[in-house]
Amino acid sequence: MFQIAFLTTAGLLGVHSLKDLPKRAQGGIAYKKQNTLFKSTLKDESIIPQYVDTKCDHFNKADTCTFKQKYYVDDQYWDGKGPIFLEIGGEGDLSPPGGYISTLAEQYNGLVVALEHRFYGESIPNNSAETANYVKYLTVEQALADLNAFTEYFKGLETDGKSHADAKWFAIGGSYPGALASWYRTAYPEATVGSLSSSGVVNCIIDYTDFDKAVTAAVGSECAEQIRNVNNAYERIIGPKPEGEGWEKSLEQFHCEKDMWLEDFYYMIADAWSMIDQYSAKSQLCGTLLSVGKNATDEELTKTFSDLSNTYWGTDFCSGGFYNTNQLSDPDRWDINSRSWRFQTCYQVSYFNTAPGSGSLRNTNVNMDYHLKQCAAVFGYPMWPSSAKVNQIYGGSEPKADHVFYSDFSDDPWQRASVDYSVSNTQPYFLSKCDDCGHCKDLHAPSESDPEPIKQSRTEFEKYLAEWLAEAG
Repeated sequence: MFQIAFLTTAGLLGVHSLKDLPKRAQGGIAYKKQNTLFKSTLKDESIIPQYVDTKCDHFNKADTCTFKQKYYVDDQYWDGKGPIFLEIGGEGDLSPPGGYISTLAEQYNGLVVALEHRFYGESIPNNSAETANYVKYLTVEQALADLNAFTEYFKGLETDGKSHADAKWFAIGGSYPGALASWYRTAYPEATVGSLSSSGVVNCIIDYTDFDKAVTAAVGSECAEQIRNVNNAYERIIGPKPEGEGWEKSLEQFHCEKDMWLEDFYYMIADAWSMIDQYSAKSQLCGTLLSVGKNATDEELTKTFSDLSNTYWGTDFCSGGFYNTNQLSDPDRWDINSRSWRFQTCYQVSYFNTAPGSGSLRNTNVNMDYHLKQCAAVFGYPMWPSSAKVNQIYGGSEPKADHVFYSDFSDDPWQRASVDYSVSNTQPYFLSKCDDCGHCKDLHAPSESDPEPIKQSRTEFEKYLAEWLAEAG
C-alpha cells in the first residue's frame, strides 16, 4: 500500500483563505463562524507547537543564519500506512489544522503536519521586520524552499516508531498558499505527486481593478449601487481633506487611529464590504445595506455600514495595523503579520486592489499611485513589484505546473487572479457557481448543508486525487 503526504496551505487579504481570518477580523461574528467550520479535531494535549531550524537563505551556503519555524503535528489518525497531510500557513499566525484536511486525515488514516510561513506568527528570521531583513529573506522562492526543506526534514523522523521516509506528498492550498501549492509543483516537481489549489491566486496582477468588478458582479446591481451610496456618503461627510468633525466621526465609527491617511480609510471601508462578500456572506451584506432604503440619509448609511462592519469583523478591524500607513511604518506600533504581507505585495506578488475607471465601488483615490506611495513610505524607498517575473517563472494565469486541480467560487473577488479554465488535461478546473460561495469554500469541514456545487467540486477533485495517487504507485 502506498503512503501519501498531503501538503495543504491556507492563507490571504490581503488574500486570506477561509481557514484563518486575518487577525484584524477576528473580533466579530465572522470569526466565530469560521471557528465552527474549521474547528481543529486535535486532542487538547496534542495542540503543542513544535519548531524546526530553518535556513534563512536556502540559496546562499555562506549564510549561516537560521530561524525557528513553527509547526503542529496531529497523529491521532496515523496508522503508519496512511497519508501524511502537510498544511502550510499563510500570511498570519499558524493555527492547529482543521476543516477538510482533518476530514481527509480521518478518511485516509493519515498524519497531519502544519507549517508556519516565514515572517508570520512566531517564525521570524532574525526576529526582525526591518526592510533590509525582508529584502534579504522574504520571497516566494524562499517560502517554496522552506516547503521542500521541511519535507526532507520530516521524512527523516518517525511517529510512534513508524517512519515517514517513504511518504509521497500531495499539496493542497488556499488563496496565496493556493498559489504556492501550484508554484511548488513547478519549482520542486519531484517533491509532490499533485496539488489542490483552492482560490489560488496564481496570476500576480499589479493593478487589480478586477477585484472591485468581481464584487459588483457577485452582489448584483442594486446592492452595488447601495455600496456606492455608502462610499459617497463618507466622501460627503469627510470632504476633500482628512480634517474636521466629519473626519473625526468617521474614524470613531470604526475605532481607527487618528493619524491614518485619508486613502487608508477608504481602502479600509472598501475591504470591510468586499471581505463580507469574499467570505461567503454577500446575502448578509446586501440585506443589511438595502434594509435602510435607497433614500437613506448619509448618517443612516454610514451608521448602518459601520455597525455591520464592527459586528461582523470586530472593532479592531481598522486599528489592527493593516491599513494605517503610519502604523505600518512605526516599529513601536506595527503588526508584523500586516507589515510582512504588505512587503510581499510591494516587493513581489502585488494584487493591489484599485478603483476601476468606471463604476468603482471604492473611492477613486485608492489607485496605483496610492499603493506605491504607501509602499515607499512604509519601506523607505520607491518600489515596483516583480510580479512580471513571478508570472514568467510560474506561468501566471496559465500555470506551468502539472497535476494541479484548481477550484474557484463565483462570489470570490480573487477568482479573477486564478485560472479560469482547465489549463491542460493535468490541470483541471472547477468553478462552483452558487450564492454565498466565496473564498476557499471547499476547505471547510464538509457538511450535508453545503451547496451542491461545493459537493460537486470536492467529488471532482477527489476523482483526480485518486487518479494521481494511483499513478504514483
